[in-house]
Amino acid sequence: MLAALRIENFAIVKHLELDFANGMTAFTGETGAGKSIMIDALMLAMGGRADASVIRGGEQKCDISAVFNLDEQSEPTEWLSEHDIDCEQGDIVLRRVLYLEGRSKSYINGQPFPLQKVKELSEMLVHIHGQHQHQTLLQHSSHRQQLDNYAGHNEQLSHVASLYRQCQKIKNDLDALQQQDKHRDRIDLLQFQINELTALAMQEGEMQTLSEEHQLLHHAHDYLQGTQHSIGLLNADDKPNICCYLNQVLQQLFELPKEQPSIRNAIELINNAIIQCDEALNEINQFAEQVHLDPERLQEVEERLSALHHAARKHHVDASQLPAHTELLQKELQALQNSDLQIAHLQQQYQQNTQAYKEVAQQLHASRTHYAEKLGLEISAIIQQLGMPKGYVKVDISPLDKMQLHGLDKVEYKVCTNPGMAADSLSKVASGGELSRISLAIQMITAQRGATPTLLFDEVDVGIGGATAALVGQLLRKLGERLQVFCVTHQPQVASSAHHHFVVEKHSDNEQTYSRIIALGDNDKVDEIARMLGGLTITDQTRSHAKELLVQSH
Repeated sequence: MLAALRIENFAIVKHLELDFANGMTAFTGETGAGKSIMIDALMLAMGGRADASVIRGGEQKCDISAVFNLDEQSEPTEWLSEHDIDCEQGDIVLRRVLYLEGRSKSYINGQPFPLQKVKELSEMLVHIHGQHQHQTLLQHSSHRQQLDNYAGHNEQLSHVASLYRQCQKIKNDLDALQQQDKHRDRIDLLQFQINELTALAMQEGEMQTLSEEHQLLHHAHDYLQGTQHSIGLLNADDKPNICCYLNQVLQQLFELPKEQPSIRNAIELINNAIIQCDEALNEINQFAEQVHLDPERLQEVEERLSALHHAARKHHVDASQLPAHTELLQKELQALQNSDLQIAHLQQQYQQNTQAYKEVAQQLHASRTHYAEKLGLEISAIIQQLGMPKGYVKVDISPLDKMQLHGLDKVEYKVCTNPGMAADSLSKVASGGELSRISLAIQMITAQRGATPTLLFDEVDVGIGGATAALVGQLLRKLGERLQVFCVTHQPQVASSAHHHFVVEKHSDNEQTYSRIIALGDNDKVDEIARMLGGLTITDQTRSHAKELLVQSH
């Protein structure tokens, strides 16, 4: 529960320290006195949005602290433990400091924390019901949320949402792959090209080998003539030749003085020349053995080269690169075929997840249907006490066309305000005052079922009075017996039902305006209720009426 609130330099508050207790607490005061300041300040401490305009004029910063008492086994205590925050004596302090230049700092038990984390914790501590909340009743999404809160569907909603997100992710992946899968024609073309190149069966280095063979076959006649002539010049049997002449020269040199260096060198050079001529003769013979006059083979080689060059032109590559090009095409085809396999796998996954989603959504639908009837009856019972004796509310559930994060149900309140009329949408049937009462009834019911220990009702009783206001007061007081309830109200019937009563006053000096909040004792309560009943002048009659109202309310 909220145990204390300290406010410094916020709006028209200079300094304020408030202590609170369990039960129902009412805040009353003149219009414009600042009755909502306590709630606004608390929302700021709980991570609400604010700017420097809320800082009291002439000050550099505002500082707000809220102290809460927690049970050992409560959800907020578990949250603090998960975030390694000490919770001495079961107390927790939320503090917010806002500076004039726009900076803001937030703390949990003295430790700096991001606003988002402060908000996360605060949602477990306090729930605020605002005076304009009835306006959200015109939005169907709020109907669904209220039914799910009433039924306690958090776990089912989390499961449905998880499956929905999985389905959406798979669908997005599928869409992306299928956008890329405009390549069915490309797959067919690749398969055709690979088959064609595979049938060609070109080997690595084949082009070089064929080109060399073609050169030998194509010029075979000339090459054979050239080799025979060269062989004859070097070592012909029937006529003088180079080798014979070299041997004759060598014989002549042997008859010259060998002690002469020049002669010795000449002999060595001629010997080398004879040896090299022999080796050259061997090489020429080997070459001649490779050269054949073979027109059939020449035709085969030319046809093969023609086929390879044709394929190379077709694929816009050099003929020697055809094997590497074939490998590239095979890799591309494999990638595209893997894409097909992935699409098939994702489609199967999507079907499985969609089926799982539908099953869980159907379970949620069954539970919603069950609780919708109960919620409708409870809302109807309260609005009939709140000045709509013949009115009733039914919670209508209809199927949605496609999957949603929250399931497959559209939830809508249908209301009947007068006998003989069919229940219809709130926007078509209910007036503003009736919307307020329906909203108040829903807030009462959901608050009773909620786990949040502190509830704030900010002028939710606008537009009602008399016996209806008295009933609202009784309902809030009963709620305050289980939870801590704060209520900002203009209604004396509501204020008189409170266990505790604070009055908000505004006063000014010649320079500044101040607001203060005062806890009322029994006699002061009578005077404040009398003021609310009778205006500025408090008479014995209004005071007597106030006492009677306090006795009746308690």
